[in-house]
Amino acid sequence: MAVRCVIVGAGISGLALADALCARGIEPLVLESAPRAGGKIETRNRGELVVECGPAGFLDREPAMMRLASSLGLRVVDALPAARRRAVLAGGNLLEVPRGPRDLLSTTLLSAHGKLRLLGDLFVRRSKGRGDESVGAFARRRLGSEAAERVFFPLVSGLYAGDPDRISLAAAFPWLARLEAAHRSLLIGAARELGGRRAGSRLRTFASGMEELPRALARRLGNTLRLGAAVRALSATPAGWRLSVDEQGAASELEAPAIALAVPAYEAARLVASVSPAAHAATSAIEYVPVILVYLAYRVEQLAVPADLYGFLSARGGSTRLLGAVFHSAAFPARAPQGTVLVSARLGGARDPAIGALNDAQLVGLAHQELAALLRISGAPLDTQVIRHARALPQYTIGHTLRLALLDDAERACPGLFFAGNAYRGLGVPDCVAAATRRADEIAAYLSAQGVDGKRGAREQGERFSQADLRGP
Repeated sequence: MAVRCVIVGAGISGLALADALCARGIEPLVLESAPRAGGKIETRNRGELVVECGPAGFLDREPAMMRLASSLGLRVVDALPAARRRAVLAGGNLLEVPRGPRDLLSTTLLSAHGKLRLLGDLFVRRSKGRGDESVGAFARRRLGSEAAERVFFPLVSGLYAGDPDRISLAAAFPWLARLEAAHRSLLIGAARELGGRRAGSRLRTFASGMEELPRALARRLGNTLRLGAAVRALSATPAGWRLSVDEQGAASELEAPAIALAVPAYEAARLVASVSPAAHAATSAIEYVPVILVYLAYRVEQLAVPADLYGFLSARGGSTRLLGAVFHSAAFPARAPQGTVLVSARLGGARDPAIGALNDAQLVGLAHQELAALLRISGAPLDTQVIRHARALPQYTIGHTLRLALLDDAERACPGLFFAGNAYRGLGVPDCVAAATRRADEIAAYLSAQGVDGKRGAREQGERFSQADLRGP
């Protein structure tokens, strides 16, 4: 059978895209340079401890995600009610995050002045002509500086590990922009939509950890997935695309009318450098930040302060180097033996990228010292593990919507070339699955048309945006 579509990358986006294409009667070939599928979704077992190297769970807000899990026969596990409780570390104290607009008035996170300014959101006018507004500017404009710093910015740090003053509102939080446009006030909009899809989302995982999902997808794909197959180069042909592949030391070439690059943006940039200057400019301008996870296990009696919430995020300006921490055993008790607390401290991000220079022992010491002071922990941890991601999370910085527009233009100028992954339109696992499903429809439509001129290249379109526009501030 001739290959109709090659997918480069077997992270969750590539696997979900391949599975969706198979469901549409198109058998793709998936090439993955690593010896395992799943990308950053990896679950490790250390005795009775279950350690997640990437996402610890997912919100069930995307129907495509739940349909996929059901079709694979995976058992979904709900987080305990404690997972609904989150805190912010501010001024050396853990202060619980309000769960809804009404809780904002009674929260200890904000001073009386901060609450009064927050209510000013009811009178702030809608944004007009502000261009690509940063998340930081939006939050201060709507909620005031105190609420922005203590409530909103920790959320941005938790999702992107990024700088709120560089993250694009339109790209990273489009639903907030829509909320402002539809209701004028964020507080009114949130109250009106509290019973909607986003508010009803539950935190969930799989019985044996998040890696169950890519493992099940890899099994279902079978021989259409080839591990240890690195794509070295990409070139256009009159009939589509040619790939130079190195598979376990053996070089080969493949041709297909369609190719999907489901790899990190920096890898996509390398592959398209010679075939589409526009796509190369857009993908190479997408930045990544490092994230380090330090897992520590303790006996319950070692903690004077109970770890009975999902975790906390740190407000900016404090003395801590922790971005936050997650108490995995409070949300999913099966992740640790009974009587054991399993916590992961998160470090690095845009706030502290230099922390990666510390060795593992130093990172463990730092995380333990800060958690011990906060939770009044006595004694040393029972077990530790350090997980480093040098380029963990793509940053949807100012100019991201322009980069996406340029990529769309590049795809039109290079028929049969498609981009997929969390670098573009959604970071979370459910976002990637939903985006892959839509991308499969587009690839299937393209392949069925067969009337597309594959000779036209991206060089014909010219550069629409400058490098400064692409890279943002």
